[in-house]
Amino acid sequence: MVNKFFKYSLRLFKLDIVFAICAVAVFIIDQLTKGLIMDKVPIGSQIELIPDFLYITHIKNTGAAFGMFQNSTDMLIIISFIAIILVAVLKVTLRIYSFIYHIALGFVLGGATGNLFDRVFLREVTDFIQVNYFAVFNGADSFLVIGFILLFIIIIKIFFKKEEKSLNKD
Repeated sequence: MVNKFFKYSLRLFKLDIVFAICAVAVFIIDQLTKGLIMDKVPIGSQIELIPDFLYITHIKNTGAAFGMFQNSTDMLIIISFIAIILVAVLKVTLRIYSFIYHIALGFVLGGATGNLFDRVFLREVTDFIQVNYFAVFNGADSFLVIGFILLFIIIIKIFFKKEEKSLNKD
């Protein structure tokens, strides 16, 4: 019994390390890229990377991801704290031993803290990635969206597995 407990504890510990590395890496990448843009690209200017498709466009954003809810910094600070609490709740309450699940949680935590840091200390977020015919966004936004999509897929997949098992028992 002790060995079984230790085995699962060690497995969860390794997944916790993956989660923490992802969260810290996303935060650092987000802050470094925003700092580079703020330092090297004047506000409002645009650099074409892929003709008629991908640009670096330096803007300041007081709203949410992809330019929604402009001038809502205080509300978005609260929402960011809620997202961080949600990650903690998911991490503690759902015992999902999935590598991808822990990466996804790390992406969400890193992205939320990256934009939260900017909102608290700068009262705005630097956005700079522009895909043609779409809003300007940043690395934190990208990791948040990818993380939430992965979490949604994993949780739905687990739900349907449980439903399938309960149907097979009947």
